[in-house]
Amino acid sequence: MNTLTARIRRSFSALTLSQLAMIGAAMAVAVASRLLPHPPNFTPMAAIGLFAGAVCLRPAVAASAIVGAMLISDAFLGFHSLMPVVYGCLLVNLAIGSRFVRGANGLDFGAASCGRMIAGSLIGSVLFFLATNFAHFVAFYPPTFSGLVACYTAAIPFFQFTVAGDLVYAGVLFGSFALVSMKSGAFAGAGRFVAQSASTR
Repeated sequence: MNTLTARIRRSFSALTLSQLAMIGAAMAVAVASRLLPHPPNFTPMAAIGLFAGAVCLRPAVAASAIVGAMLISDAFLGFHSLMPVVYGCLLVNLAIGSRFVRGANGLDFGAASCGRMIAGSLIGSVLFFLATNFAHFVAFYPPTFSGLVACYTAAIPFFQFTVAGDLVYAGVLFGSFALVSMKSGAFAGAGRFVAQSASTR
């Protein structure tokens, strides 16, 4: 635990004030998206993890921002027994972003990377649906096959909002990043952009 705390402190100490301000703003938007009226599960939390992993934000910083935003909003919405599963599923998106969405040489904005972004978002949505609803089944449903079927059947109407929210917010984040990168001249040649910053892994 002390090692993890020390790693988080080192990661945050390496950030500039502008980077800290951006992270704080992202957390504020994430909290607001959960507290303001919205369709069930239509939030940017998974997309933020996917984006942070893809653009090389330090894992400790990204994970802290996601968990922090969830804890702040859950303090208003109410804590529950399935929080570890929900938080864990959201953090998996960091790995999906870094291992799948980002290419070997960085984030290359093109047809291939767009396909990886969409596929990565869908993978995260499906994993979230399967894992959280299985945990819900274990906690609240009869331990039978019919109970399992009933649990997932009841969750199907919410799945469409999970997928839609993840795709929409991922599109906004990656699209905005691409536009900012083009305007700042970060694209070279055919448009390849290798994501680098003071917070690179």
